[in-house]
Amino acid sequence: MALALVRAQAIAEAHALTVQDVEMLTPSFWNLHTDHVMALDTAAATLITIQMNLLAQTPNPSIQRLLEDILAFRVQHLTAHYCLTEVAHGLDAINIETTATALPSGGFELHTPHPGAAKIMPPTSPFGIPAVGVVLAKLIVEGQDHGIRPFVLKVKRRPSDGTGLLPPRDGSSPVYHSITILNKVLLPADALLGTVGKRAEDKMAARINHTNTIWRTAVGALALGGPCITDLHRSAFIAGRYSQRRTVGLPDGSRGLIISFRTQHAPILVALFYKVACMNFADQTLDMGVRYAWSTVFKVTAVDHARTANLELSQRCGAQGLFMYNEIFSMHTALQGISIAEGDVLGISIRLVSELLQGCYELPKSTNPTSPLALHEHGLLTENQALLTRIGGHRKAEFNNLIAPKSEGIVRAVGHRMAYDAAVNAGLDPRITSLFLATAITFDPAWYSEKMGFKQDAQAAKENEAISAALPCLDEWLDQTGVERCAQVPILSEANWDTFIQDSKVVFNLYFEFITIGGGRNILASVFPAIIYTRSQQSLDR
Repeated sequence: MALALVRAQAIAEAHALTVQDVEMLTPSFWNLHTDHVMALDTAAATLITIQMNLLAQTPNPSIQRLLEDILAFRVQHLTAHYCLTEVAHGLDAINIETTATALPSGGFELHTPHPGAAKIMPPTSPFGIPAVGVVLAKLIVEGQDHGIRPFVLKVKRRPSDGTGLLPPRDGSSPVYHSITILNKVLLPADALLGTVGKRAEDKMAARINHTNTIWRTAVGALALGGPCITDLHRSAFIAGRYSQRRTVGLPDGSRGLIISFRTQHAPILVALFYKVACMNFADQTLDMGVRYAWSTVFKVTAVDHARTANLELSQRCGAQGLFMYNEIFSMHTALQGISIAEGDVLGISIRLVSELLQGCYELPKSTNPTSPLALHEHGLLTENQALLTRIGGHRKAEFNNLIAPKSEGIVRAVGHRMAYDAAVNAGLDPRITSLFLATAITFDPAWYSEKMGFKQDAQAAKENEAISAALPCLDEWLDQTGVERCAQVPILSEANWDTFIQDSKVVFNLYFEFITIGGGRNILASVFPAIIYTRSQQSLDR
């Protein structure tokens, strides 16, 4: 965790975001989240995302110095936390139970009424550095619920009674999660960010207030698509270079590169393509629902592509794809966390599909309306709108049974169309857009076969044609990712592998000698894998 803090501070210093960057969502803000270095240490990336997005946007002039410390990531001053999620509520954040009761003498009393209302959000574990948090709680004024409001809380260096450290999450860089219980903590009057406001008169007003209060989570969902893109670049580069140098025996006794086999082509080349413009979300003239929709579509599509590609790419590397030191599979496990952070992809998909089918707002029309992906999007939305009409509304049980399970696939179809439109409109190499089109069709082949008469053998032939046309570009596209310096894992090259083996021998010899010493066996056996993994990452800090 200490190393992740140092790395996060270095990233923050390099990008030097201002309050205006965070508030106005400038290109500098988005560029931070697509920096390749963010994919090297997911713990550092988590700290950066929380501090730069959720905390730095806090609209309160009285804490200007605090904002400056947050943006500069001055860890010697403080670290920052965003405490929204509760143990018993998870994504159902509108029903959190932590209370902030206005006191007659001024100020507030922050309290966790029962263990289920404890906050569970990284990285709230104390580790000797002053910390500040924004705690979301129900504001109670004279016995009346005024809705969820944000409060600034200085976090103690030592945990309070009932707060506990959770075990580390397997398969990813460690971020110390903990359960945080607030026992009648007194806050000054200026701890409330914003105004007391009026009591919510009905559920709709309460929901609007809640959405406005936590709207930066939508920014976070979109921003988290950035690491998905960098993960795709890194995993593609690692698997691509490994496939180019790895050989297998052929029937005639010669050796052949495994890159020559068709199974190596699609996941590598497809993984090199994915980026769609984020600036639509920053357009403050758009309806807030539309901006949330852009965030949802981008996150769902980017996470889906990254998870699928990383899993396939790790398998294409055989046994080497399973080891943490080669990072492809570890990136896949890190993406599991991204898929949940700032809204689980399925949950936000259900919400978006429900609103689109009800006609609450519309997304921009396709600029290539005759493309198969545009027809797929239109077909799915039209079919499910008709189904919703027959059902009689999104509150019916049939919606939960028949439409909700398809929501992620519907949102993914929208995302595929948007990505394709963006690529075509930008004049991207037709070999890339053709490859993306052919591969996107494989996500729902039955629909294209049934609704468009595009039979599966024809789909396979089209994909084969696109891959064959793109394969000669492999070297060029791998170089264009720009991730070589951030992808120095053991299997990347023969030189890396030789160095890794030599380092492993040194560590193993120490291990072998030490296990003969009484009491040393269990200690070193537990740290040996971590030593090997750390040695493989040293190029990051250089």
